[in-house]
Amino acid sequence: MRKIKPALAALIVVIGAGAGHQALAASGNTSVSTGSASATVAAPIRLVATGPLRFGTIAQPQVGGTMTVSPYSAVSTTGDIGSDSAIAQTAPPAAASFSVTGIPGMQFTASGVSQVTISNGSATMTVGQFTINSSFSGGQIGANGTTTFNIGGTLTASAGQAVGIYAGSFPITVTYY
Repeated sequence: MRKIKPALAALIVVIGAGAGHQALAASGNTSVSTGSASATVAAPIRLVATGPLRFGTIAQPQVGGTMTVSPYSAVSTTGDIGSDSAIAQTAPPAAASFSVTGIPGMQFTASGVSQVTISNGSATMTVGQFTINSSFSGGQIGANGTTTFNIGGTLTASAGQAVGIYAGSFPITVTYY
């Protein structure tokens, strides 16, 4: 029995020494493949204003009112602003026009502020209710990488609005989606 114990102890030491090593698989049990990676750098979307939102010339209102120019340059008024033909126009009212360039076929959104102030010194009027194709949203870039859109808006004038030339700007942002 005394001879069996040292032999058993030696066997345990040999088995224990090999327990820290992993068994290695034969070469037929592994496979290697090569993956690929790619990227495309496209031109960024670009927006250029090509024409201003033009309300034209209006008579000084006694009670105030609004003039709306649609994205298609149709004009409607409220109050005593009159119509676009009430006063001789050197340039008729027109919607603002924009050109977008970018990746052909990509969809984009257009967004802006809800209203801005245009001024003539300390006198001001507001322009708001901006619309693009009946809702302020976006479109799709054409197959040639460009598209255009128009934006209309509504001018609000107060009773006795100060006479003069009013000017201002409104920001528009386009984003791929």
